[in-house]
Amino acid sequence: KSIEIYQYLEPNIVSNPVPKDKSGRTPLHYASCSDNIRMVRYLIETFPCTPDDPDNNEYTSVHGACEAGSMELVQYFLTDLKCNALAETDDCKTMLYFASISSNLELVRFLVDVFSLKPRPHDIEIAQSVNPDSSVVKYLQKVNTGMIFDMMEEEKKFKETYHQKLEQQQQTNTQRQDIPS
Repeated sequence: KSIEIYQYLEPNIVSNPVPKDKSGRTPLHYASCSDNIRMVRYLIETFPCTPDDPDNNEYTSVHGACEAGSMELVQYFLTDLKCNALAETDDCKTMLYFASISSNLELVRFLVDVFSLKPRPHDIEIAQSVNPDSSVVKYLQKVNTGMIFDMMEEEKKFKETYHQKLEQQQQTNTQRQDIPS
């Protein structure tokens, strides 16, 4: 029904084919936030707009699809349309943040596994505020802990490599001093 309404209004908005509200959001933003897949496809195919178009806060339709927990739309945007998976709002909220709000574990895992998004503390906090004991919270904590462990392991390897190179350099210097001139 909403597509029919938009088709009815379309001839009257020739001067502004992609209307925006005061916050800079377009019909595509709202269709994405409400997981209206038919409307999203219609808007993308009919009007000069993309899911990467930001509102006044850099919030995109991809963020909206994540917030709605729409695995289908997020896959369509990121995989088929090649939208920016790393887009952030002005207040540093990522796709993962909005997916965490939706409590959709499959979507959160998709963003982490396929697009290598790294959870930030506020991603975990927002997931906890929605449902403290959810599988999303546990998964994000596990990934975050794994990242910290990986960083510590990397630091340890770096230090070991540095010390090995330093020892080799000292041995080389000692050997040079032992050679008679």
